[in-house]
Amino acid sequence: MSYTALYRTWRPNRWEDVVNQKPVIKILQNALIENKVSHAYLFSGPRGTGKTTVARLLAKSVNCSRLQGSEPCNTCEACEAISGGSSVDVMEIDAASNRGIDEMRSLRESVRYLPVMGRFKVYIIDEVHMLTQEAFNALLKTLEEPPPHVIFILATTAAHKIPVTITSRCQRLEFRRLSIKDIEARLQQILESQGAQWEEGALRLVARAAEGSMRDALSVLDLCLAYGDGKVLEADVREILGAAPSEIMHELFNAIAARDIRTILNITKECSERGKDMGELCQEIGAYARDLLLIASGGDIAGLGRTRQEIEGMFALARAFSEDMLIRVLKAMSSAVTDMRNSDNPRLVVDMSLLGLLLDDGSDETYSADAAVVVPKPRSGSEFKPEPKPEPGPGLESELRTESKPYGTMPEPQPFETRKAAAFARRTKAGKAAAPDVASDPETTASEARERLPETAGLFETVVHRWDSLLEHLQKDRKIQARAYLLPAQPLRAEDDRVLVLGYPKGYATHMEQIVSNPHKQVVQKYLERLTNRKLDLRVEVQDDNSGNDGLNGGETGDDLHPLVKAAITILDGKAT
Repeated sequence: MSYTALYRTWRPNRWEDVVNQKPVIKILQNALIENKVSHAYLFSGPRGTGKTTVARLLAKSVNCSRLQGSEPCNTCEACEAISGGSSVDVMEIDAASNRGIDEMRSLRESVRYLPVMGRFKVYIIDEVHMLTQEAFNALLKTLEEPPPHVIFILATTAAHKIPVTITSRCQRLEFRRLSIKDIEARLQQILESQGAQWEEGALRLVARAAEGSMRDALSVLDLCLAYGDGKVLEADVREILGAAPSEIMHELFNAIAARDIRTILNITKECSERGKDMGELCQEIGAYARDLLLIASGGDIAGLGRTRQEIEGMFALARAFSEDMLIRVLKAMSSAVTDMRNSDNPRLVVDMSLLGLLLDDGSDETYSADAAVVVPKPRSGSEFKPEPKPEPGPGLESELRTESKPYGTMPEPQPFETRKAAAFARRTKAGKAAAPDVASDPETTASEARERLPETAGLFETVVHRWDSLLEHLQKDRKIQARAYLLPAQPLRAEDDRVLVLGYPKGYATHMEQIVSNPHKQVVQKYLERLTNRKLDLRVEVQDDNSGNDGLNGGETGDDLHPLVKAAITILDGKAT
């Protein structure tokens, strides 16, 4: 025996059954009651919001022989034929596969004939924006002045692609995207009628995954009922949808707040190995950040569509982030989705975007150390289990005893611009004369070191003096990759006032290759030109072991380290052990 899908079984047969489209329904009902039905309508809106369903309801209403006000009886011969899709007076045309001028010419010929069973012939043209320009031209005259027994209903998800000559001849009705609350109520009504069992959190997940489409929600519900043997459980919905569990999102944002690179990389690795699409992961991270921003700003949480347990954990996380940081997460995830289109390694794009959030942006208020962030234990429905942190070794014992440095935090690095000033003082004669050895004076601040540099200097001195400004501008303008490849480098010398030579420590071959290749090279050159008023070419070379890096390169690393590990060491001024 064949099975009928839920979205077909529960397609509304009465106006009152249509979910959350009150303005559209009221206009059509009044038109039927007052006998003012237009000759052409344009239904536009997102997918799965009821455009075709309402078109069929209108076709039944205008042809019903026992119309009750505006409601079709659904029992007469015309109503049953239209409901079953066998009516010769109602023709549904898929414009995606019948988009040429020949099909429109055939339609122009068929509109001449009178209806067989009812009073009107109704033409429902779905995805009408797919018609060619020639087909639109062929339809235009008939649409403008059709025979009195013909009604056109055009449906589309992209109304902006339809010529204005067509839209101006139709009454346009906008279908709105369904809310999570409306979809959840409809799903509950369906399950109650079938005597099925469900969990509240499960229906909320289905409604949120549908993204405003009732048809998508019913399709997912069909899968859940088949998977759970008539029961709709939250763990089953997570398994079917493949969505990142809330525990993973909570763990990820907790790691971002604590600047825990190891956990961030473990989470993206786990999601990738489970087959999670990285684009969807970015969208989920962005959605979580948006909801945290709403909570942090005191917005209404009723429309979040999340379970009670999720919201309780999000309140704690919202206190750990500044609004500026959450906005940066939104921007980073939006950029990552765009960058993936041109990348063969989507996971690397996600990793770079997340690690880029940890780069120093000049703000110490991104994370509140005393905020009450409590990471919940993963429930049985979650596959993700964070790896335990290693026990501290004997060498770290004295460092971990201090209360000011809890386990998992990195020691505070020396200010970057102070180290640059110290390097400049040792490397140039002018610097020796004009600047003190700030590295030997712990009381010297970064701003004081900058002020003591020579005011009138050559090209190389200017570059060294403004190197921190270059990195700050790259960070501010979200040139994350170019900045990451530039971080281990330091200016060595300027040749002929045209070439800037950058020095890299051993083990940074990938950084050297990337910084002299487009588009990263062009980005750095553009920002250098802004700061020095001179167009410079870039050249790189490996620094000698005995040349010293003045503590600028974040410790020693081996050639066998992964580039992401090198980037993490550079960002946090750490050292591979």
